[in-house]
Amino acid sequence: MRTSFHPCMPNGLSGDPVLWIDLLDEGVSVLFDLGLLDRISNRKLLRVDRVVVTHTHMDHFIGFDHLLRLALRRERELALTGPPGFLSNIQGKVDGYTWNLIESYPLRLIVEELDGETVRSVVFSGQNGMRPEPRPDRPFRGTVHAERAYTLHAAVLDHGIPVLGLALREPEHLSVNRDRVLRMGLQPGPWLSDLKQAVRRCRPEEETIEVLTTEGSSRSCSVRELSEELLFRTPGQTLAYFSDLRYTPENVDKVVALARDVDLMVCEAAFLHEDEGLARERSHLTARQAGELARAAGAKTLAPFHFSPRYAEMEQQLLNEAASAFGGPTIRLPAA
Repeated sequence: MRTSFHPCMPNGLSGDPVLWIDLLDEGVSVLFDLGLLDRISNRKLLRVDRVVVTHTHMDHFIGFDHLLRLALRRERELALTGPPGFLSNIQGKVDGYTWNLIESYPLRLIVEELDGETVRSVVFSGQNGMRPEPRPDRPFRGTVHAERAYTLHAAVLDHGIPVLGLALREPEHLSVNRDRVLRMGLQPGPWLSDLKQAVRRCRPEEETIEVLTTEGSSRSCSVRELSEELLFRTPGQTLAYFSDLRYTPENVDKVVALARDVDLMVCEAAFLHEDEGLARERSHLTARQAGELARAAGAKTLAPFHFSPRYAEMEQQLLNEAASAFGGPTIRLPAA
């Protein structure tokens, strides 16, 4: 099955936390945490649909200014979500600049914080001189965002401060039977993406799509005919992300509930278990604890990260410790 979520970790396993997730069929990306962003091209950053910051320690938040500067002339709004206190953190960043020439810029930021059972949000826009415009509160019951392409879920965890654990879910996975495409005398092309979009957005089944034939001509086919003949519909992919948390019973319960049976669990593994005392003191996990959490959640694959710099030459040892505790496939996410 062709995957829909394509995650990478631009800063490696020991650098600032940034998880970049491409949704190729949608032409957009999702960004978890805002460490240094200089290893991601501007072209890619302009495709970001949503950003979630787990907490505002410097290594998770220092990239905000980079993203803000790039977004100044962006036509499409950008949504950012964070833990309790996130609105004031963003306000502090915005207040650090002078905005007297901003009114003609299309910039529009939707900023929201998860606080208990409430989502509080404001809009910052160039049109309004980057002054915050409050939006109505809405209830929070675990889901941050939902659309046909993906849903985003969160839980508030303990790192000595509130931090967010995240899960990204694809409601349904659509894949193409390439053999049937050829048997119908059709040629693969961009129209296949148009077909997937039509199905995801529940467009009328009678609506037609221009398809390419193997003879080089085009013809119109209905969404119904094409979807019934060419598409496989299966449960969607799932991905969970946890960066910076204590190994406590409460955190364990929340992580297991949020990451239940995910395809990929990306989890911090800051210390070797022989340094568990230091991990506890700094409110982080050991590699063994990361593996135990993934096993308890029933994750299919584990990707440990956020290694302490003290293990600069020992990354494989941390990966091995996590893999031994997990007992399943453990991978190193690519940098790009």
